Amino acid sequence: MEHWFVYYKLPQREALALVPRLRAMMDALTKATGVRARLLRKLDGEAEPATLMETYERIEDAAAFEVALGDALARAELPAAAVQARRTERFGDL
Repeated sequence: MEHWFVYYKLPQREALALVPRLRAMMDALTKATGVRARLLRKLDGEAEPATLMETYERIEDAAAFEVALGDALARAELPAAAVQARRTERFGDL
């Protein structure tokens, strides 16, 4: 079982502008895959850069999820700076 954490470090204004697109993308991805998704923001006041994090929990088929996430990301049409800022970390249960 895998759990994925995708984070972005962007200027505050850019990060907040992404929120509606990210929520829509994550909702569609959850409907398509059944994987629970959450969108988080690092709690550090008005610090620059802002950090957003997508979490995906209890991924049973990582290869299929990776394809679905890539498709969802392409459909979301995020700004190039946001796509370049994305970092994904994958964790597994012990």
